[in-house]
Amino acid sequence: MQPDTLICNSANITYNKGYIALWLGDYSVPDTLDIENEILLKKDHFHVSLLCVKNLLESNPKIESDVIQHFCDFTKDNEITFAGFTGEFRVATRDERKSVVAMCIVTNLDKLIDYLSEKLGMPIEQQPAHVTMYTLQQNRGIGLNSRAELEETSQPISVSGTLVVGTAQQF
Repeated sequence: MQPDTLICNSANITYNKGYIALWLGDYSVPDTLDIENEILLKKDHFHVSLLCVKNLLESNPKIESDVIQHFCDFTKDNEITFAGFTGEFRVATRDERKSVVAMCIVTNLDKLIDYLSEKLGMPIEQQPAHVTMYTLQQNRGIGLNSRAELEETSQPISVSGTLVVGTAQQF
């Protein structure tokens, strides 16, 4: 699957449905995963959500273009890259939805949040860097846009060796 709505003259950074995301390549993992006696489906594509812009727009709906422009300005001098998985997996549940996420590391994400907070004059919380690997409903992940949401909505899980993902493949 190819990314659409690319921004910042990038081959793999998108803005879609209120999220700026870093698209990744595919991983050789099983097509399904049995979690708590439910079969979850492998996502059609993998990405890391970098910033939930729609949450920022709740306090000021007029800043959308500013957020994207500041993001692109930041990436001119600071590369945003996928640095790998941490080895931590979590199962997230919200209402009837369930997802399995793999926690990861993204370079310069902390600097980006500091930069945007300064440029926009408002505090911005860094999202927990993760890749949604599996979902109960096809490709319907659960937004984990803050550390608090991650802790409230998910719990660590052990996964079989077949799900351990290695080095990141950038799109």
